[in-house]
Amino acid sequence: MACNKKGFWITWRIENYNFFFSRTGQGFNSPSFVIDSIKDTSWALRIVANSKKKKGHMVLDITRTMLAPAEDLELNFDVSFFKEDDPLPLFEDTFKHVYCIDHEKFLCFIPHHLVYRRKGNEFIRPKLLIVRCKIVKSKESLPESVHCFIRTRIRVETTAFIGFIEKFSSFIPGKERILTIKSVSEKILAVNLNLSLGGDHCCKEKLWIEIIPIKKDYVKFCTCKVFLIDSEKKKIECGEDKFLFIETESDEWKFPLHFTKGYLMENSTKFLSNDTLTLKCEFAFSTGIEYNEIEDSEFGDLAIATQPKITCALEDLTCLFEEGILCDIQLQTATETFNAHKSILSARSSVFKSMLTTDMTEKTTECVTIEDLDANTVRRMLMFLYSDRLEDLDWESAKNLYYAADKYSILALKCRCSSFLKVNFQPSSCCEVLQMSDRHQDEDLKKAVQEYIINNRDAIIHTDQWFNLEKSNPMLVIETFRTMS
Repeated sequence: MACNKKGFWITWRIENYNFFFSRTGQGFNSPSFVIDSIKDTSWALRIVANSKKKKGHMVLDITRTMLAPAEDLELNFDVSFFKEDDPLPLFEDTFKHVYCIDHEKFLCFIPHHLVYRRKGNEFIRPKLLIVRCKIVKSKESLPESVHCFIRTRIRVETTAFIGFIEKFSSFIPGKERILTIKSVSEKILAVNLNLSLGGDHCCKEKLWIEIIPIKKDYVKFCTCKVFLIDSEKKKIECGEDKFLFIETESDEWKFPLHFTKGYLMENSTKFLSNDTLTLKCEFAFSTGIEYNEIEDSEFGDLAIATQPKITCALEDLTCLFEEGILCDIQLQTATETFNAHKSILSARSSVFKSMLTTDMTEKTTECVTIEDLDANTVRRMLMFLYSDRLEDLDWESAKNLYYAADKYSILALKCRCSSFLKVNFQPSSCCEVLQMSDRHQDEDLKKAVQEYIINNRDAIIHTDQWFNLEKSNPMLVIETFRTMS
């Protein structure tokens, strides 16, 4: 290792790296930088996510550009990769390279399995990738240590909308139907969507979503999640996919949904109100590099922390869940099955504890069937049980997790969801929360939403939601207004 010599450190933070997708062999560069003690040269790092030369590897390219004729130069490199600001490196190694006229690049090949997380047959890239490189002259030390901080951010945009297919029962194979879109986002939609049927048997055809980019040169890489909206306005995850538009000459992006037409027709009361199929689509897409700058530099002796991080118990438990180590129970939803640990479920939920320690079906079958929660909600509930973390919470997921927390008596999760709902009341949604709090006998949440309604009654009592509440639960309306006195 070249750690004892003074050197030039680069710390390169790449944000939204999980949204960088390109043709094999293509990548992106850091800004150029200069090393004062190495005259007449500039330098740049380059990341290639998928190497052409070595399958299953990514590449770090360290390139020298000569500003004037220069001598051959022998350098040592200490290279390490990190994710999510974790001091424990995913990869680290030391290399030596001689730069000369015919060799102005140094290529470091890193196996995917060391930096990316495996999920099934694919590798999942970290959202934040940190590259740290120390450059040291082989035969002498630099006059002083320098630390250069670089940040690159890949632009990611998100949008969502509701799509409708009317007269669904008359939908036949070979005919595409354009989704009628009701946007829930102010952003302009970058794609068009079609729904089609494919299959051999009547009323058993598989549903396919086709996504067509409006501006192919604008959208580089896109992910899409599709949810079925049932009669109770609950989201049920029914398909997801990702697509790299610049990797193919075809504009076609199609993927199947989990439900067939036959299944939906058999459950039309739940899924086909007025013979209309309702889907929610959530998109995230990258449009290229939005920020690529040298942000700071430091001179003098540097104390770069290299000691591995000592993980806490929750981090270790989360690792057991994410990697599926020593699991002994399954939670089965309509579309996905999750592996978990009886001891963790029992410690965090009195309901799970009762299921798994008494003579109930779940104890003998080692499987908990969950029919009233979608896969995304169960996944987030389990992540909370193991990690105490709630990430990217929104109104819909907070409602679903609140229901799950109440059902399984996960008090900490219920409290967190309740707190989120309280600070996000809206005239259009408060009636739903009022009914939910009454149904779950949550007096604290109920009192909070009643106070909100009273304080904002002029904006609420003329809404359709309030009129519907007056019809469906007049006693709750009366109780709410009695809180004024």
